[in-house]
Amino acid sequence: MPIKSSQKSENKKQQAREKSIERILTSAIVLFAKHGFSQTTMEMIANHAKISKGLAYNYFKSKNQIFEQIIDNHLAKQEKFYNNIPPNLSAKEYVREFFNRSIQFAKEERKTMVLISVCLFQPGSVSLSKKMLENVEKRFAPFKEAMKERFRSYGVKEPDKEMILIKTFLHGVIMSQHFNDTTTCTPTIIEMVLERYDYKN
Repeated sequence: MPIKSSQKSENKKQQAREKSIERILTSAIVLFAKHGFSQTTMEMIANHAKISKGLAYNYFKSKNQIFEQIIDNHLAKQEKFYNNIPPNLSAKEYVREFFNRSIQFAKEERKTMVLISVCLFQPGSVSLSKKMLENVEKRFAPFKEAMKERFRSYGVKEPDKEMILIKTFLHGVIMSQHFNDTTTCTPTIIEMVLERYDYKN
């Protein structure tokens, strides 16, 4: 009985901890969007989350760490979108699927993506730690390698440069979609880029 009681107590503590962290992250997203990163304080975040500032600091050392957790959660969701891409697709089909999933993710996570972009580029913006940048690279390395391998199989001489092109194009489409609502012409634009692989098929 004492063991079960102890386990229940630990479970309740863990649930309370997770709820507090979720409230902190949700509040931070709201306040960063409303006031900007530089003008938002830990006290503001704690008040909005309806917890003490001390408890907020118990979970996060700074608002920078909160922001990095928001990004990490965002990347984890994005990773799931890519994990189920069929492994045997040709370069062209793989890139098409990667584009489509990226754009779908951007639609579903529009608010968070815009928030991250604004926070990173506004005056007094947050700077990501070396550890966070390494985490981003680590998360998406398998997908980059999968595409580069397909490019190699099609005779693309410089797959790293091809990846730069793909990355730049995709960022452009997503940003245009966010701010100019080019959703209706996005499929056409994607097919225009994919035509560069037709000569290999």
